[in-house]
Amino acid sequence: MNSTSDMDLPITDDDGSDLHCMDEEEKTQEEDDYIEDAEINETDYKISSEEQQHYTVLTESDIKRLQDEDINQVSCVLFVPRTAACLLLVHHEWSVVKVHEAWFNNEEKVRKVVGLMQHEALQVGFPNSKTLQCEICLNVVSGDKVRSAGCGHLYCMVCWKLYVDVSIDAGPERCLKLRCPRPNCDISVGGDMIFELASGSRRNRYDCFLLRSYVENNKKMKWCPAPACEYAVIYEPDGVRTNSDVTCLCCHSFCWSCGEEAHSPLDCETAKHWIMKNDSESSGNAAWILTNTKPCPYCKKPIEKDEGCMLMECKCGFHFCWLCLREWAKCGCSRNHVADEDNNKKEVKRKVVRDYLRNYNQYYEGWRRNDFSRKIAVRQMREVMNSGYKMKLGMLYGRAEDEFVFIEVAWKAVVECERVLKWSHPYGYYLPPREEAKREYYEYNQRQAETVLRKLKHCVEMELQVFLNGNEPIERFDSLRLKVVELTRITKTYFQNFVSALEKGLEEVQVSRYRPRKRVEMMETGESSSAKKKRIKTDSI
Repeated sequence: MNSTSDMDLPITDDDGSDLHCMDEEEKTQEEDDYIEDAEINETDYKISSEEQQHYTVLTESDIKRLQDEDINQVSCVLFVPRTAACLLLVHHEWSVVKVHEAWFNNEEKVRKVVGLMQHEALQVGFPNSKTLQCEICLNVVSGDKVRSAGCGHLYCMVCWKLYVDVSIDAGPERCLKLRCPRPNCDISVGGDMIFELASGSRRNRYDCFLLRSYVENNKKMKWCPAPACEYAVIYEPDGVRTNSDVTCLCCHSFCWSCGEEAHSPLDCETAKHWIMKNDSESSGNAAWILTNTKPCPYCKKPIEKDEGCMLMECKCGFHFCWLCLREWAKCGCSRNHVADEDNNKKEVKRKVVRDYLRNYNQYYEGWRRNDFSRKIAVRQMREVMNSGYKMKLGMLYGRAEDEFVFIEVAWKAVVECERVLKWSHPYGYYLPPREEAKREYYEYNQRQAETVLRKLKHCVEMELQVFLNGNEPIERFDSLRLKVVELTRITKTYFQNFVSALEKGLEEVQVSRYRPRKRVEMMETGESSSAKKKRIKTDSI
């Protein structure tokens, strides 16, 4: 990250105020053009170290379109009906390449495995026959009420419907690879026949199973893991990216690689360790009590020692020694040096644990705080999105609805930045203690990122709300619009650089050349800063 990057840009004016709104006299056609140019990219709110979006969010109609394209491709290349093409794809995990390779390598074997007829299928329906006997219930029914999967085994519509419905109820593994009811007959039942025979609700279930199998068997496609979300994501890895974070249209961000919540700038392994650590430290209060307190020997309630001597007085009235936990009148710690030494060792161990808990709690609280802030931001954003603000502002200010997209983009940027800040805390926790230079650089840029985000949040939470209430003139709205667009751009750029720097391990920091300020001072002058102050004071006298 270069020193001239947006991470080093000033985030306030010379007077220390926020980015100012321009006066009416300062507005020019040039500024209007700038706003239009800024809006070209404002839909890209994802905070990532990568500039190019490497995934596409798919709706149900998008998935069906891709599914139909694959079915049509197989049908055209292999000269088979769409029903047969669908069965071939189901058995080959919806891979067109696998179907073609297997088919042209050994067509006869593929037909046998999938359950396709080796020759032209026999008649499926028999409308011209007067009567036929069902091979299951043995009832004699008219020919128009008998069906066959193409193998010649005849069953009445009643038995077929029951067979198909039970298979759908059994789940996708059964109904998507359904075979003829005749024992030892491996001919598959096609989707068109299943749709004809299944009841209404089960048709929808079968269609859903078919759609889900297309996504779940595609290595480049996954469902969004957010509850009740029906979108899928198709991912295009390039082997270069440092993270696999994707953001669904429902605003949920997750990691493509591990399926957990998006956790850049952390890698999957570190994020997994952090989550497991939080689970193991969920009883942190108990750990703190065990480390920082001792039980009263009389009532067993925990007591914390703050300062002072070893005499402890419990609320129950019992007096005891902090070191040996004996009644104070019977304590001999002051005369027993061996006991003192043993207790000192225990205190050293307690101090180590206390320092560990204090360090962990510092980063955990930051992680939890930004997680809470992100949830609040998501709730506020949804309230704004569901308020019909575009139509409302369009009517108030006489503008087209697409001119207010910047509000949604700004809110999404706030949500995403809160997520990045959340996961930057465990990054600091896992920094090696010896790398002081990296820690200082990390903490500085984290504070700057918090400051930049705070300004954008104030803008969308407070300043924009006034306009959403319709209490300001259109001239001021145009100024604020320019401010929000620019502030969103600055915030996004800063966080992109912040994430990139952390993902690269803060490689621009010269650890080997770093010397803490106090150590450098002593090496150059031969005295510490405190000794230097005393010398200066003496010299002045």
